[in-house]
Amino acid sequence: MNSVSIRSGRPEDLPEIRRLLRHGVRSYLSVGIEEIPELLRRETTAAAVHPQTQKILGFVSLQQEERSDALPADAPDRVSLRAAAVSSAGAASRAQIASLFDWAMRALPAYPYGHLFLVLTDQRWLLIGLREAGFTRHDEICFYKRTCRTVTAVPQPAILRPVQESDLPQLARLDAAAFDPLWHMGVSALLRLLCDCRLEVAFLEDEPVGYAALYLQTNGTTRKKGVAQLVRLAVHPQAQGLGIGRQLLVASLRHAHERGIHHISLNTQESNVPSQRLYESLRFRKRGHTVPVLVRQVPQCRALRYS
Repeated sequence: MNSVSIRSGRPEDLPEIRRLLRHGVRSYLSVGIEEIPELLRRETTAAAVHPQTQKILGFVSLQQEERSDALPADAPDRVSLRAAAVSSAGAASRAQIASLFDWAMRALPAYPYGHLFLVLTDQRWLLIGLREAGFTRHDEICFYKRTCRTVTAVPQPAILRPVQESDLPQLARLDAAAFDPLWHMGVSALLRLLCDCRLEVAFLEDEPVGYAALYLQTNGTTRKKGVAQLVRLAVHPQAQGLGIGRQLLVASLRHAHERGIHHISLNTQESNVPSQRLYESLRFRKRGHTVPVLVRQVPQCRALRYS
């Protein structure tokens, strides 16, 4: 990387960055190409620039996620990869990725408890580059699908009802208890689920103890009315083992079936064996290959001045 300089991405870089993401030797994008202008305006970016031609040779965009009030005070801020692209292959591409990540990481606003970086990818070039940038494999995401047209009745230990916006702070605290900070959803993320999904909460003795989010997509045809995805299933640790997760999941399956949808998918961590047993007991089956989850935790980052 001695022959290039690294700086933040700028709005005037947009044509070059689009070219690199579409036609570069290696590229990764977790958002639509049309969202790149927004990344340049709002997120932390790093661009490798040729000193003479000013051509963009590499690009990385990191999103510092909105911090949830439900997280422990000493939990690090979570940061995810939104886009990455390089113009070279082999060892040169790995060096580019490592240098771009290092610059972007240090350009993030400082936070007393540091940052937790998260990337989900099965692209080998990026996996290797991230390892050279200090990332380690934390887990794998596995995928399940269900096409069965019947649902077995299950016990009903909890009272279920649709989630209301006023429930979200309680659900965020429940989510923080149920999941590692790496996977936590705060109020803002739950509000997006409420807008996009069927969100149902389970109560025991007037206390919320679990919730499920089901995304439905229909295409208006009679041969295949649509698909559904279980986006979230959470049960408070103190209420696990009572059948509440099964009750929520079966309620979601019935809701999809009532709308003629029998293709239902979900994903979970490879390490989450209890959840996999639940899904398999309700006739979900693994499909496809797993996707690695890479993380890097960095102590408090000192902000750089953009050049």
